[in-house]
Amino acid sequence: MGTTAKVALAVPCFNERGRLDVEQFAEGAEKNNLQILFVDDGSKDGTADFIAEKIGNCPKLGLLRCEQNRGKGAAVRVGVFQLAEASADAEWIGFWDADLSTPLDEVRHMLAFHELEGGQAEAIWASRVMRAGSHIERRFKRHLFGRFFATAAGELLGVRAYDTQCGAKLFRRDVVPAIFAEEFVSRWIFDVELYQRLGHDRILECPVLSWTDQPGSKISVFREFPEVFCDLLRIRAMHPKR
Repeated sequence: MGTTAKVALAVPCFNERGRLDVEQFAEGAEKNNLQILFVDDGSKDGTADFIAEKIGNCPKLGLLRCEQNRGKGAAVRVGVFQLAEASADAEWIGFWDADLSTPLDEVRHMLAFHELEGGQAEAIWASRVMRAGSHIERRFKRHLFGRFFATAAGELLGVRAYDTQCGAKLFRRDVVPAIFAEEFVSRWIFDVELYQRLGHDRILECPVLSWTDQPGSKISVFREFPEVFCDLLRIRAMHPKR
């Protein structure tokens, strides 16, 4: 494999018409040898039609419409499976946030980091670590909630990752059928379930070079807190602590 490996990404979208930059996705796909599949999760604002019009006949971009809104986890799952079937030459399959808070150039950085670390990991997860040489812009309350969440996931589920929730993740295509086979318990923190299914030793966390908190997030830290905490308890009941 290596940094020139072909990568296919599912991009879950829900009511993203006002901020989705399809042109930037097209440029990033061409530059980084990516196949992009937008998965519209039952949007009510015409997102799917907007995407269809924008992508035109671009061979690197595709669209999958879901009639009902089932949450980000379900959209990612159906998109990843679609890519596994349709992109036979993709060596890595993953998902990416629609707001491009993580630039698409990070795909090649993640693959290079994987090679530097021995090339044995079966999944590469972007991690928003503030360190010298990186450019991380994140609102304080979201950063604070992220650290609280990581602590809770560690105590309740034995998660030993710094950042499970960054929406930029890659998986070797051969592990996709097994880890995405079951539906997710949670609509939003399904990343923790993926961690449980993979296990710590099969995942490599890659510190991103750039990440920017984008306005318009569908998740409110304080509104979603009770659901997130309940989901952690539900996941704990279904998956043993690792």
